[in-house]
Amino acid sequence: MNKMTMTLWMCAALQFGAAAQAAKVNIPSEGSYAFDFCMIGHGRTLSGGDQVFEISYDLDANLRSNPPGGAFDRMGARCYGIYTRILGKHFEVGVCEITDLDGDKWWMDYHGNSDGAGGKYTSAHGTGKYQGMTLAGEYRIDNNWGNGTPTEVAFRGCNPNKGQYKLK
Repeated sequence: MNKMTMTLWMCAALQFGAAAQAAKVNIPSEGSYAFDFCMIGHGRTLSGGDQVFEISYDLDANLRSNPPGGAFDRMGARCYGIYTRILGKHFEVGVCEITDLDGDKWWMDYHGNSDGAGGKYTSAHGTGKYQGMTLAGEYRIDNNWGNGTPTEVAFRGCNPNKGQYKLK
């Protein structure tokens, strides 16, 4: 292959890549969604036997829509939260920064249910296509807790999520 042909092929490949890069994420303006929030994280704990447990944690996650290619598919998340169980009462609260392949973001504000098995969330803020988005979702906890020390623990899992959203 001569230099001219090779140069043309390289230019075509670059243009194709740039075009693919410009429109990675196309999401309908509104609808329902379902995704698995697949995470890995770690936290620092306080424990008082069976009566008191607390963990402040951070985690990283990938979102996989169900079915593939749906709303919020292939997004990445970074989260910080706290969970407590005191005398049988559960409390969880946290926030996640969720980023799509275009670099647009939305922030998930979540609150656990009193049974400790899941919770609800909204979109607190967004950039780009997610600016002004309204969202109401719920999640179910499906974690695997790893071994740790008395003051630290690691975990992983894929929590199922579902809800409704509307872009501005």
